[in-house]
Amino acid sequence: MKKSKSALFLMELIIVIFFFALTSAVCLRVFVKAHEVAEDTKGLNQAILWAENAGECFYEYGEDESKIRELLDSSFNLTKYAYTLKFSSDEGFIYMDYSFKNTATDKELYSFTFRKHKREVAK
Repeated sequence: MKKSKSALFLMELIIVIFFFALTSAVCLRVFVKAHEVAEDTKGLNQAILWAENAGECFYEYGEDESKIRELLDSSFNLTKYAYTLKFSSDEGFIYMDYSFKNTATDKELYSFTFRKHKREVAK
């Protein structure tokens, strides 16, 4: 009895298709993860840039939150991100808590507390 070679060829073809499907699924996951990492990095870069600007405004204007917000909002256009500022003080220092988050994921990307000595404020 003669065996058919087409059955062997069909089996090899199924194995090759399965292998390519598996590797394409792995590659797709890697590309999606790389895109997520790139978006997180982009957000972190924005957060640090905004923190630097907020700190410079804080050291210049002290506790004048309206002036700081006016300068920050006029400098950049935030579409997917938001920032918050909270001011407090004690005997020797004025503090500004800065927080930057991604509004789509509601994930905080960066936060920092700036402090300014009150002797520097009283001029």
